[in-house]
Amino acid sequence: MRARKRNRITLLLVFGIAAIPFFLGITTAQVKEKVTVKIPKERKKLYKPLIKPTEKKTKADRIEAKEEKGKEPAAYSYDPANKVDPFKSFIVVRRELEEKERRPKTYLETLEISQLTLSAIVLTDKGNWALVRDSKGDGHTIKVGTPIGRRGGRVIKILDKEVVVRESYKDIRGRKTIRDISMRLPSLD
Repeated sequence: MRARKRNRITLLLVFGIAAIPFFLGITTAQVKEKVTVKIPKERKKLYKPLIKPTEKKTKADRIEAKEEKGKEPAAYSYDPANKVDPFKSFIVVRRELEEKERRPKTYLETLEISQLTLSAIVLTDKGNWALVRDSKGDGHTIKVGTPIGRRGGRVIKILDKEVVVRESYKDIRGRKTIRDISMRLPSLD
């Protein structure tokens, strides 16, 4: 009941304010100044007046129309290739990228590389191995090619004092980004 009364009062106020110029004798058709817009000569072709259907085209109009057909349009054309769709949420795009790349993950792939510490490295003729510990203190052995980290990292090198992990992931725009991360053994000093 109160809402109806409030709506009626609001409507009366709006119409009352809109009616004030009418009662004062002011109309919107009254113009005090004449406004002119100057168009540069090279742009006048774009703004030429329309020919009325009752008027016949002159020979000059026909020639001008043929010349304009042969020219490329001066208007801007948008090419969406390699560009982000401005009407699509970047969160939706990110989820779509993640869904495409979904696969069963190992425990090491669920952790950030910064959560792991390098504990030991074993160098052999058959291949190098390394031991990394997670934040719980559990140890995990890794070798070249082991997937590690949330961003699709893989171990690419195991050297005598460091392990190099290469992350290749897609950013929000879908571009592939590659980053190498070095994990070093703690010094004994």
